[in-house]
Amino acid sequence: MSKPRPKRSRLVFFLSLSGLLSILIFFIEWIGSKESGSLALFADAGHIFTDVFAHIISLFALLIASKKPNAKYPFGFHRFEVLAALFNGLLLIGIALFILYESYMRFSGSSHVEADSMLAYSLVGFGINLVSAGLLVGVSKTSLNLKSAYLHVISDLLGTLAVVIGAILIRFTGFREVDHFLSVILGIFILKTSYGIVKESIEILIEADTSEFDKEHLLEHIQTYRGIESVPQITVRKLTSGVFSIELQILVKKDADRDKIVLEIHKVLKEEFGVPFVSVEIISSSLKEKLEDIFVRETEREFGHHGHSHGHAHDHHH
Repeated sequence: MSKPRPKRSRLVFFLSLSGLLSILIFFIEWIGSKESGSLALFADAGHIFTDVFAHIISLFALLIASKKPNAKYPFGFHRFEVLAALFNGLLLIGIALFILYESYMRFSGSSHVEADSMLAYSLVGFGINLVSAGLLVGVSKTSLNLKSAYLHVISDLLGTLAVVIGAILIRFTGFREVDHFLSVILGIFILKTSYGIVKESIEILIEADTSEFDKEHLLEHIQTYRGIESVPQITVRKLTSGVFSIELQILVKKDADRDKIVLEIHKVLKEEFGVPFVSVEIISSSLKEKLEDIFVRETEREFGHHGHSHGHAHDHHH
């Protein structure tokens, strides 16, 4: 069963506020890097700048996705959120690789750093990052797009924390290499999280069957209806986080009230399961056999005797 999504205006508010805080952190850390001479602080500021861009992309996708479906886009614009999440995930991978490259380069370099100034600016950045992460932690669970924006903020938070720890150790021990080690750990973490975002986005875009929707529970519910013999096919498409499209093929008995069955299925899917896009195909036993014959002939013509096809007729009740 899908979870209800929060009001879009609330999501836009939190994402906008988080984006503004990221802009503030960028300027603070950029000024701090100039004043302290810290390359780590400068790299973190650059990291945050890419996140400002990611926030803008996420916000744009969120606003576009709120447009209503039309004849050209019958499922609306929900996939824009997924495209934004995919872009953000790829951007995160680029950031992670850049951090790992910079960490490698710094192992062989040396530079003078004002540790006190570096610590002061990074602490301010860390504090604002905490507020930004707190704004998105709740809403990130409701949208893949917002989840990717939240992970950007978390990667900022960890990056800034690495700079804070590095500044403290440089201040009290003079051991500069700790900054490099922390950067490597950060880069690996970002790679791991961004891989998950990219994988989920691609699965949605290629319409892979999702295990997120409880099909078994739905089938149990539908098969209790009077007049239904079986459900030969159920296709669930995930449009974005928490938004699904479902197509059902229902085999009914001869004396079944077809209109009533279609009405009940639409009602339960939209009201109890929260599915906005429902398509129901009603077939009889004789029609099922004829359709199967067509599918077999079509499969043999296209793929030979070993192929398999998932096609079906589209005489749907919407």
